[in-house]
Amino acid sequence: MNDTLTLTDEKVLEAAQASLADCLDLHAEGYKCSTADLLNVLLAVAADRGTIQSVCSDLAGTPDPETIRGYINEQLCVEDLPELEAAVNQALVAQLPPRLWRRPLDIAMDLHDRPYYGKQTQEAGRWVRGRARDGTTRFYRIATAYILVQNLRFTLGICFVLPEMSTVEVLQRLLQRVQALHLPLRWLLLDRGFASIAVQEYLDQQQIPAVIACPIRGKTGGTRALCRGRKSYRTQHTFQGTGTSRLADLVVCRVFTTAKRTKRLKRRADWQVFILIHLDLSPRQVRRLYRRRFGIETSYRCAGHVRGWTTSANPAYRFLLMALGVLLVNVWVILRWLFTQLPRRGGRKLDLRRFQLDRFAKFILRALQYHYGCVHQIAATVAPLR
Repeated sequence: MNDTLTLTDEKVLEAAQASLADCLDLHAEGYKCSTADLLNVLLAVAADRGTIQSVCSDLAGTPDPETIRGYINEQLCVEDLPELEAAVNQALVAQLPPRLWRRPLDIAMDLHDRPYYGKQTQEAGRWVRGRARDGTTRFYRIATAYILVQNLRFTLGICFVLPEMSTVEVLQRLLQRVQALHLPLRWLLLDRGFASIAVQEYLDQQQIPAVIACPIRGKTGGTRALCRGRKSYRTQHTFQGTGTSRLADLVVCRVFTTAKRTKRLKRRADWQVFILIHLDLSPRQVRRLYRRRFGIETSYRCAGHVRGWTTSANPAYRFLLMALGVLLVNVWVILRWLFTQLPRRGGRKLDLRRFQLDRFAKFILRALQYHYGCVHQIAATVAPLR
């Protein structure tokens, strides 16, 4: 049997280690802790969705968790965030398939938040404000650029959003990352976090076609006043800002819930509003186009399944855990593409059930458990009372 056609847990671990080593400049030369130990513990934290403490307690041969934390806090500093972001971006696109350069692409961009419940100041913690959610208005935020090609979801770039950065600056950095790859861009699909006047003006100046999801606001006025009638339609709306305003082309779509499929709730009508930049599309076309984002947004949920947890006060480590989740999803997508192909006429198909994300994470954990050993028993200190 050809071993190159067999994907083992050791090969999965090696692929994850290689990607992490490319983007993370951590090193340790102690007699109890090596650079490989640092990378392995971080991979275990992500795959187990745990903490450094829980992972080191379960893997028998790992260094002390305090030693791991010491190396990480010493070498991961807030001042090094630009270098860390650049290294992560380089690792994300290291193994992109050549098919991405064959035709113009639809690129989706989104903002992804993780709640922060600590007491650090914004200057020290580097968190940003957001709408109240999960019991807080403080979040660690990353922005990502995604692509969906033939059921393959790839992250092209990531941006650590810091308090002093505006939404336009975040968009510019992601666009620069995409343009550096020389990928043919057809249009952008932006989440509602980018629905600001400044972003619309920037895209208009750069002549970039885009569809932006628009939040429905107001009780009787605003965009809520547009949600009337029984049909989808196109219109224009004037957005008001602080000392500025903009007339934008809008598509107002009347949609229905998925109760017919899930059979859980009563089927009812709902509304979705989209902003068009340099596009002339019907409501049906916009709706179908933006629905492709749902496949991309699956990657956000996937990243949550391989993202570690922490209460550390180190902002760089918090950003690293978020970036590591996105990076591991890219590794998983590439391995799934290479090892689950099925031959057929008209192009190969993927057997997605054979290598799901849960199996990818378990492969990493099993390989690490085999390498370090696992705690299988504990001994009582004294005879138990009965």
